[in-house]
Amino acid sequence: MEVLGPYWLRRILAHVGTITVYEGQDTRTGMPVMVLKGAQGSPVAMEGVLPLLEATPEAWILEWPLGAVPLSQYLGVADPGRLELWLKEMARLLQALKAQGVAYAPLPELCLVKGKRVWLGGVGLAPLSGEPEKALAGLARALAGERWPDFPLRQGVEGVERGEVPLEALFAPPPSQEENPPPPEPPSPPAPSRKQLSVEPVPEPQEAPGPAPEKTPSRPRVIRIEEGEEPPFPVVEPPSPRRRRGVGLGLLALLLLLGLGLFLLRPLPAPQEGHVMEFRTDPPTEKAEVVLLEAPEGSRMLPGTLLLTAPGRVEFDRPGVYRLRIRVAGRDPVDYLLEVPGPPLTIKVR
Repeated sequence: MEVLGPYWLRRILAHVGTITVYEGQDTRTGMPVMVLKGAQGSPVAMEGVLPLLEATPEAWILEWPLGAVPLSQYLGVADPGRLELWLKEMARLLQALKAQGVAYAPLPELCLVKGKRVWLGGVGLAPLSGEPEKALAGLARALAGERWPDFPLRQGVEGVERGEVPLEALFAPPPSQEENPPPPEPPSPPAPSRKQLSVEPVPEPQEAPGPAPEKTPSRPRVIRIEEGEEPPFPVVEPPSPRRRRGVGLGLLALLLLLGLGLFLLRPLPAPQEGHVMEFRTDPPTEKAEVVLLEAPEGSRMLPGTLLLTAPGRVEFDRPGVYRLRIRVAGRDPVDYLLEVPGPPLTIKVR
């Protein structure tokens, strides 16, 4: 693996003239970077452009947003709905650069995407200077692939390519059409008022109470309580000695099976050899799968193995640099270079 100062050059993304574009990683912070080896010129700083972290005589080092991936990964397979959002955002950025006098022709390997967001890389390099309208149209065709004839934004992109409409036509909202408001309806005539009658309950005349009739003495009420033939509660007979013996044998067999299960499921003691690394997640409630991609020379660990679902610990059999892929549900995977032995690794899920 090639190294440029404190940066690991993990893989080549593209060749642009004499410039080689790498996906790299800062060994000091572990953060991903884009390295433009052989870059010369004046980098442009603007919202939506990858920020310049460091410029050396050998290369430009650009920031790589966490979770972002190169647009080249979606060539021919881009979802039409998401592609439409990306093209509108790129048209807005290209128009803003054009207003500053910068003619930038985007390449899919130097453009990063994450969700609905787009970042342009290498703005200011002489090999990337060109007509943004034609470059954007070619990029749209390559991303749409076979679905280009049915792409909803196709006519607008082709119009921009031919110079018939400006870039603003792709991202500016359509002008609102003024419609003549309908004439106001004449107010309906008020309904004739009616007199309301108040109705109140009128108490009925009550007759004067007469003398109360004399009550004849009633006979005393007698409550008879008789004892039923059946008892009011269930009768529980003591179990027979044979039944007690069967219950005891069943409990004993259950205890023996439980002890055997605990013995078989007991945790095995961790081996003393190797290098144990701890993986944490922030927040701790998140889960992250850690897959091994590359192992150092002499290691017997197989690439493609799922090491663990963090948080947790993993034992590595050899010291050195391991290439891992960290996967979190609902997010794009992130590749990481881990040096063993080392401090615990915290995976921040944002």
